[in-house]
Amino acid sequence: MIDTRLIHVIRPHIVAGGFLGYLIGSLYALNLGGQLNWTSIITGYLVILFIDLSTHFNNNYYDVEIDRRASFKPFGSDNILVKYPELRLPALYAAVCCSIISLILAIALVLTGTSWLLMAFTVIFNALGWLYSAPPVRLHSRRLGEVVIALGTGFCIPAAGYMAVYGGIDDRALAFTLPLILYGFMLSLSLQIPDYEVDREMGKKTIVGLIGRRNTYNLVFLSALAASAMYLLIPVQVSGWRIILMASLLPAASSLCTSLRLTETPEDSRKYTKINITTLFIFLTATDLTLLLGLIK
Repeated sequence: MIDTRLIHVIRPHIVAGGFLGYLIGSLYALNLGGQLNWTSIITGYLVILFIDLSTHFNNNYYDVEIDRRASFKPFGSDNILVKYPELRLPALYAAVCCSIISLILAIALVLTGTSWLLMAFTVIFNALGWLYSAPPVRLHSRRLGEVVIALGTGFCIPAAGYMAVYGGIDDRALAFTLPLILYGFMLSLSLQIPDYEVDREMGKKTIVGLIGRRNTYNLVFLSALAASAMYLLIPVQVSGWRIILMASLLPAASSLCTSLRLTETPEDSRKYTKINITTLFIFLTATDLTLLLGLIK
């Protein structure tokens, strides 16, 4: 029987972000003329969802000592495995089951006509989810965690949505995901900023730990600015792309304003994270709505 306390390991805001990112890829493909197939779209999302859930469970399992020392942070988990150590092993089993389910669903999609690339994505995305925090690799402690999050959230998730509609992936999808990868990088840095002291104490090597909070603030702004520039230089091939461009200015503006107004203290860094990740959610929502309106027209 599943212990219902494990539900608290799941971070709803991260699941919501994955849904918005997947929806962007699906809606973009539909705007380009892809065929609406609810079964493929829903199954494709379930692949992403179970990979995401697997990552939640295994990350909490392997990072329990780090979580024990970490203070509250926006968009973080509530350290449920610290409170209830007996849930560690069930969390690991849950992570394994979620990965297996995602692979089975991906196989089903490939057998019904989706490109084999979706299967490759599923395998790679699952592997990165485990290697992110599992020893001895622990990518998040080798200054590679931010890159993994950027590629996973900015490329793999939207690309999976695109493939679920179009059956495969092409240069239009690759160009479309470039600014999203930068936003994924912005997300990863923003999530790490409040953990600066704990990560250094625990020997966890992150980009924030390497360059410090102030330089990370600047790097987040440059990433958001570069993403907006990409929307200007590589216009999205759908009606309403100017709205998406305007929405992309919000993360750039918020990262600039917060870096100018907030200090490097832990308290201010938590405010920084909350504000900038919120603007990313607003941007994703605005992009989804714009693409949806493009279909209605």
